Amino acid sequence: MNAQEPLNGLNPDPAAVVGLVETLVTGMWPRSDSDRKAWFEAHGLVTGAPWDDAGSAPAVSHYSLRTPLAGGGISSSWTSYGAKFLGISMQLYSSMQTDNPSTREGFVDIHSRLTKLYGEGSNPWHDPVVQACVWNVNGRRIVIRFFNLQHSGVMVSVDDAGLATASEAEARRRNAPTHWNDSAEGASPFAIPRMGRQS
Repeated sequence: MNAQEPLNGLNPDPAAVVGLVETLVTGMWPRSDSDRKAWFEAHGLVTGAPWDDAGSAPAVSHYSLRTPLAGGGISSSWTSYGAKFLGISMQLYSSMQTDNPSTREGFVDIHSRLTKLYGEGSNPWHDPVVQACVWNVNGRRIVIRFFNLQHSGVMVSVDDAGLATASEAEARRRNAPTHWNDSAEGASPFAIPRMGRQS
């Protein structure tokens, strides 16, 4: 075993993940692109290529990200919303196996450490398949999710809480059914209201 590998075999070590999260929710959040670049450098984060199609102008833009965890070998990204830095996301302990024990162990360990730091989190989505927990700390939103569909995985993200709420509200508006006259769903455009008295 490599001397730098965690004893529990999880890479990155959950303690290192929570340590990074703890530093990301401390201090000021970047409010400009130059702030973000300095913040990235201070936390050992390195931006990569954009993930969105060239020429598209999505409200939320995605970029690859290298973190100091696991030698930079985990799948990570950062996002912006309306050209403002939204946050980062890390995909951890991924497995092709459903309900992988190591993946679940990583989720439970990170969840336990975050709970010790910030108290009980909440689960606003109530998804029975994808376990999740959310903490609001210092204007940031920490989210941990355990994906357990065909594959297993843990996602940990740290976002600006206000921007995250705004981006999700816009996504709901964009995905809402559109009706020809902004009428309620199911209202027919051919149902003409009756005029006057009927005999």
